[in-house]
Amino acid sequence: MAITGKQSINIGLPNESVGSDDLYTAFTKARVNFDTLFANASNFNTFNSGNGIGVVANSTTGTVTITNTGVTELIAGTGVSLSGSNGAVTISATGGNGNGGGTVTSVAVSTDASRLTVSGSPIVSSGTIVLDLATSGAAAGSYRNANITIDAYGRVTAIANGNASGTVTSVGVTPGSGISVSGSPVTTSGNITITNTGVTRLNAGSGIALSGSNGNVTVSATGASGTVTSVNLASNTLSVTGGPITTLGTLVAEFNKVPVYTVSSKPASGEVGQVIAISDSSPGGKLAYWDTTNSRWSYVSNDGAVT
Repeated sequence: MAITGKQSINIGLPNESVGSDDLYTAFTKARVNFDTLFANASNFNTFNSGNGIGVVANSTTGTVTITNTGVTELIAGTGVSLSGSNGAVTISATGGNGNGGGTVTSVAVSTDASRLTVSGSPIVSSGTIVLDLATSGAAAGSYRNANITIDAYGRVTAIANGNASGTVTSVGVTPGSGISVSGSPVTTSGNITITNTGVTRLNAGSGIALSGSNGNVTVSATGASGTVTSVNLASNTLSVTGGPITTLGTLVAEFNKVPVYTVSSKPASGEVGQVIAISDSSPGGKLAYWDTTNSRWSYVSNDGAVT
């Protein structure tokens, strides 16, 4: 590197003064040149090469050559882009997803349009593919007692309100004779327990037979004798007294007394088997019975003839 400010000393021939510097001027210029030389001299006299750098010094010519022994140039190949010409250079992959697998020029999504909708497809450089559910035909909203149709993919394809139903807010059980109930009523959720507190089982003992395993069970005596607790007698044609007998007694059955009428006071009609007596001037009177065939009273005379 040249040092500026150099002063030239003009030295003439002996005894030649024209154009020559005198000794004072010549020594002054020499001193200035030395001052300038030492002022611009460097204290670095050794250059070492670093990583990617080579250094060559020529002592004859005084030249130091510094050479880049590393990467001297970056060239963007297929699928690679470079940004920055010197200093920090950014290398970006433009294809193959940065893994060297190849160069993808187009990406698309294919699907059934009745189930998924696709927008932004295909992508040939950069972009976003958007997937969304396709409408199923069922209207959005709230439904009551809904009737629902679901396809093979779990989508609701049809929905409609169903028939109205009542809302039970309380369920209870009222126990009858021989029954106990707990947990009643149920107003939201729960269990009602019903317990039989009466007869839970019948076992047939000696002389007793049972028929029917549940519901109505008939209890019968199987022996030839039993215990009668009450005896009575009823009759439509006889007069009965003394009944019922619950321990010990006598039942008395007698014919009813025949009522006595006169000819003018006898009943206008009678019943089957009814017998009355007619009192008149004849000895012993007459017996009469009601003749249902002829709807009249018929008389039995003393000799047995019927009139």
